[in-house]
Amino acid sequence: MLKEHCGIFATIGDNSIKYTYEGLKLLQHRGQDSAGISYFNDGIKTEKGLGLVDEALRENIVRISSKYSIGHVRYSTTGKVSLDEAQPLSNDKISVAFNGTITNYYEFGNYKTDTEFILDFISSKIEKGDNIISAVKHFVDIADGAYSMLIMDNQKRIIAVRDPKGFRPLTLGKIGENIVFSSEDSAIKQLGGKIIKDVRAGEIVLVNPDGSLYSERVPSSNNYTCSFEYIYFSRADSKIDGISVYTARVKLGEILAENHPAKGDVVVPVPDSSRPIALGFSRKSGLPLEEGLIRTIVSKRSFIMPTNDKRKSVLEEKFGIVDEIIRGKRIILIDDSIVRGNTMRRLIKLLRDDGANEIHVRIGSPMIKYPCYMGIDFPSKKELIANDKSEKEIAQYLNADSVEYLTVDEMKNAIGRQDLCIACFSGIYPLKKKYDYNELEKIFGK
Repeated sequence: MLKEHCGIFATIGDNSIKYTYEGLKLLQHRGQDSAGISYFNDGIKTEKGLGLVDEALRENIVRISSKYSIGHVRYSTTGKVSLDEAQPLSNDKISVAFNGTITNYYEFGNYKTDTEFILDFISSKIEKGDNIISAVKHFVDIADGAYSMLIMDNQKRIIAVRDPKGFRPLTLGKIGENIVFSSEDSAIKQLGGKIIKDVRAGEIVLVNPDGSLYSERVPSSNNYTCSFEYIYFSRADSKIDGISVYTARVKLGEILAENHPAKGDVVVPVPDSSRPIALGFSRKSGLPLEEGLIRTIVSKRSFIMPTNDKRKSVLEEKFGIVDEIIRGKRIILIDDSIVRGNTMRRLIKLLRDDGANEIHVRIGSPMIKYPCYMGIDFPSKKELIANDKSEKEIAQYLNADSVEYLTVDEMKNAIGRQDLCIACFSGIYPLKKKYDYNELEKIFGK
């Protein structure tokens, strides 16, 4: 299971709610628990619901007249799947749409979620006389963790913030004359917009009601952008800090084939994010790429389902098998990652039941050995199959003929940047403070 990565989107200009609504639909892969939009219409108004965007929000919300809106699609990194935890969170002063995890939010009071803490902290600073930029800077100063977020205040201003280490992506663009922010640039481009820039690590961008921009950057040292944005979470047609996600994934597969080859007849990707990795493996190895697994159109991403029972039910309906490709063949099965091993173990059983002779698993990421406290929801060591197992032991558990992963250095070289967060592979956390990680596991564990 990989859970994380909410999606956020904002629009300043004509037909604001319509663009934010459509932007959220294009970020649906980042969260399927709930969706919501806050807009300005004689004050801050918020509508949200559970499920996918078109389930959570009434269709005629796009007809509401407003030039200012922020939106959110969520999966639950902290809290639970309920309407109370759905975002944006708002009061009469501000509304907040947040992607990430504030690792130390529990130190500041008895909050159900880190987003609730953000809303309360910034609102209280404003009440005490801070202007909105000063309030946000105070928050950035005391907050530890990984985040990008959007804030709308009751003066029709929208503020975009990316954490000082740049863990979470955020992009500024324009659609016509409208200013927009998005977790991924692909959503802006698909709506016919143009990219202005990636919001930089530690940058606070304020958009005034008239569309004028003010930018300020808090001090930031080394960047630690989340590796899994490139490996799994982001759409393949996105760029993060100027680096193509698609190109990075193809290169992951090429290095995988070069350094971790296997004797096989066909290369089969686990749909969908591993397809470019499998393509790279196929090109470098010279073995044909075949779509032996077919993802059903109605299926959701099992990585971001909220409970194990729901993940299992999704797996049962998720994949179809193309008999002609699988039967009697030596399969090289390519996936982007293995977390628990639930999906892979079931897939291997399906492939063996369908007559595969051999199954060699190759993974386009390093072994996930440690919890993440910066937003990805695999906080418990006991849930991580690689925490206490070697590649050989994992192969035995999965009933695969072999399993091999990329190394951290191979992954970095493939993506083309060294400034990546590798905490879940190394156990080294690029946080401001030192923590008792056993305590964090209790706090963030599900």
